[in-house]
Amino acid sequence: MTEAATPMPVLSPDTSCEDAFGQLIIGCCAALDRQLAVFLETEDESGPHKARVALRRLTTALDAFAPILRRKQAGQVRSAAKRLFRALGEVRDADVFLASHPGDSGALGRRTLEIRRKTRKMLRDSKAVGFAPGLLKLYGSQELFKQNRRSQIVRAAPVRLLAGLVMGDAWRVARSHGDDPAKMEEVARHDFRKDLKTLRYLGEFFQDFWPVEGWQLFLARMQELQDELGLLNDLANARQKGREGERTEVTAALKRATGLWAALSTMPPFWLPVAPPAAADPEPDL
Repeated sequence: MTEAATPMPVLSPDTSCEDAFGQLIIGCCAALDRQLAVFLETEDESGPHKARVALRRLTTALDAFAPILRRKQAGQVRSAAKRLFRALGEVRDADVFLASHPGDSGALGRRTLEIRRKTRKMLRDSKAVGFAPGLLKLYGSQELFKQNRRSQIVRAAPVRLLAGLVMGDAWRVARSHGDDPAKMEEVARHDFRKDLKTLRYLGEFFQDFWPVEGWQLFLARMQELQDELGLLNDLANARQKGREGERTEVTAALKRATGLWAALSTMPPFWLPVAPPAAADPEPDL
């Protein structure tokens, strides 16, 4: 299932890197707070999934803006985010497995509720709800940022200069996985899927910078590809739990994924650094 889009702040190409990072982090923290509350207070299945999306976006922002962040502090935030992500992942996997096996809803349903109960207790005991406020406090104190002269110059630079560079880097990483998802081992295909998520999130961070036609086509193809890779991941998880999926379903999903990646990977890059508005030609001397 394609991840529901999380509203992104509208960034101007001339927004400074520091301010752009702040807007993204504030948005991710707000989304995380909302979805943690959904999980801790209700049985709505969307809570763990959307909380994990917020955490993925947050760690993507940390990685993208690494040139202006202190390595130690950013690494500590990233590690805490990953711990929370993994805890919610057990609930998410149980929800997906239950939904795919409605005939076994009795025992599986009880098991899923037990996983939810234990995870809620763990999150409350570890004060997970303090993660987002703590990160915002760290951001506000400026302790997250490098303070040397070179970093201060980058912090003040227009984010358009960073956007194209990080998109290009993420694109090269995605392309390095090869041309055919069907030829990838399951672990490699899972890594490919994660790298595509990073590419998509970066594109969404800076989506107002890109030419509309190129970005919309890229996003549509990316969503379809993620659907197929997500299905393959769910089938692999089910197999690990002793529930073999239909081989024809796996073969069909691999074929669709290969075709979608072939179309996506040959698209020309639309994320080249956005140029500032051209200055008007001076009037000729009379």
